[in-house]
Parts: sequence; structure tokens; C-alpha cells
Amino acid sequence: MTQIRKLTDAIVLRLKQTAQLADVRFVRAYASERVEQPVRGMLAVVGINQTERRRGCIGGFLSSAVRGELYAGEAEIRVYTMGENGGDGLTETVGELLACLYEADSEQVITEAAASPVAFDMDLSAFYRTVTFRLAYAAETEARYGG
Repeated sequence: MTQIRKLTDAIVLRLKQTAQLADVRFVRAYASERVEQPVRGMLAVVGINQTERRRGCIGGFLSSAVRGELYAGEAEIRVYTMGENGGDGLTETVGELLACLYEADSEQVITEAAASPVAFDMDLSAFYRTVTFRLAYAAETEARYGG
């Protein structure tokens, strides 16, 4: 979905500007460029795993008459580092990424975030951890307040 992609792009753009993540290179998953082999430094591959759109009541506590569309999705940032160094710095970088993620979310659309354990990618000969986060965004299409 375009809305989820735009929100994810905006969050990643702000992450890239964070001093704690200055040494991390961010790229889109499934881009036309191939990932370098061997991986050099810290590489963060950003992708969207799932999106959904629902129409209906978004009023919650306001009113059942507030209607609109709910966009939700799940994005991931897979952080890779060289296999030769045994994954040094990976846990620290992912910790900084998780800490900065909510700060980079000025739209306040991230509902949850988590990091996976360290794993090894045989194809890239690199260690990685995956930060997964869910986003939810409501767009009001019709407002009728009151009873």
C-alpha cells in the first residue's frame, strides 16, 4: 500500500539522519541493485512484509459514526554485518535502532517493534538480526459527530 510505504520511508529517512546510526547503510529490499558480497560494515535492508486496508468505524471512543479507512502493515529492517568479525557490534546497532525507531516515528504510527535473535545468512556469509515493526494509520473519510 502506498500509505504504508510512504510512512515506512519517512521513518527510515529519519533513522538515517540519526547520529547513532550514521555508520549503517540503508537499502530497500528487492531493489534492482545486488547486495555486495562480502557485506562490508553494517547494512540495513528495509522491506514491507504485509499490508492491509479496512473500511469501517475508526471512531473508537469518539463515536461509531466516525468512519474511514484503516491502513496497517508490518515492515522489517534486517541488519547484516560481516561474518568474519563474528557479528561484532550487531546487537549494539540493533539496540540503537530499536531505541531510535520510536523517536523517528513522528507520525506515531508504530504500534509495536521487536528484534529477532542473531542468525547467519549462508548466501551472504553474514550475521544478521531482524527488527520487525507494525504500523497502523487511520484516514477519516466521513465525519458525523454526535448521536
